Amino acid sequence: MTAEPSPVAVLFVPERDAPGTETPLVEALEDLGLTVQVKAVPVRRSLELLILITLPLHAFLGGLGGKLADDAYRKLREAIGRTQARPVAVQDRDTGIRAHLTPDLDDEAYRQLAALDLRLVRGALRYDTDSRSWRLVEEAAGAEGD
Repeated sequence: MTAEPSPVAVLFVPERDAPGTETPLVEALEDLGLTVQVKAVPVRRSLELLILITLPLHAFLGGLGGKLADDAYRKLREAIGRTQARPVAVQDRDTGIRAHLTPDLDDEAYRQLAALDLRLVRGALRYDTDSRSWRLVEEAAGAEGD
């Protein structure tokens, strides 16, 4: 019996980033069982300076939910923290649902994200630290990777 292929994540990074800036994210995603492809993209607007990861979001979050205590999950959180001021977003490649991951997210935020029924979501999600819950936000059209 052949092994099932790893899900593919495409990591879009602004082309003006220094080479290797994405390495911690690539390694963290590979540790979570993903095959990672990196693509440098031109920055068209200063507001679009984000690192975008497109992948099968439901499968990724389901797997992440079971790994919150694992080293691979901690490595992902550390990698997101090392992107400095550049936001990281994960986006479902089929539906376009996007979740913004920031260095200040705690385990509970990731648990909530993994538990969301993504069939009921359209658009982008950001974690609201005041209400301690994920909220839909509006984004400008034509974001990176769209």
